Amino acid sequence: MGLISLGLTEIQVGAIEQDGGEAKTYKKIGKTYQNTCKLVQESADVTEHYEEGQSAPEVRKRKKKVPILTFSIMDPDVDFLKAYLGGTVTGSADEAEWSWSDVDENIEASIRAVPEVGLVYTIPRADIEAVLNAEMSSQGINLVDFTVTPLKPKKAGVATIKAKKKTKTFPG
Repeated sequence: MGLISLGLTEIQVGAIEQDGGEAKTYKKIGKTYQNTCKLVQESADVTEHYEEGQSAPEVRKRKKKVPILTFSIMDPDVDFLKAYLGGTVTGSADEAEWSWSDVDENIEASIRAVPEVGLVYTIPRADIEAVLNAEMSSQGINLVDFTVTPLKPKKAGVATIKAKKKTKTFPG
């Protein structure tokens, strides 16, 4: 029997375990901006080999692509910017200031997309690319756009991406 998945409750993030496995604990990453969360898998790259003069291939080789998770967070603060865009934070409280880093930083974490009902998607090791998208107008909003790409986990036996039915006890 099929399972319909609807809505989004939250995006969760956790630190990858020292052994390369999935995070043991997760927390809400921030407020996900409405209608921005998508998990999309593009069609496979296909290579076809033909006999001269024939229209049907003799061999067709596919290389599937991993699903990519995208979403936008609407409530970043300076610590959030440091965590997901890199850079540094100096000062504290109202005096805290984030500074951009000119050097690319590889940011990896475990990520979960938790729906209202249906399947919870988990990426145990994700490459996180976050970019500023601040529309500075009376009707605009400051967003941080995420592109989350699953990477092969460093711990043997851990899947690249997985889905499990949301229940009263999962995710905890």
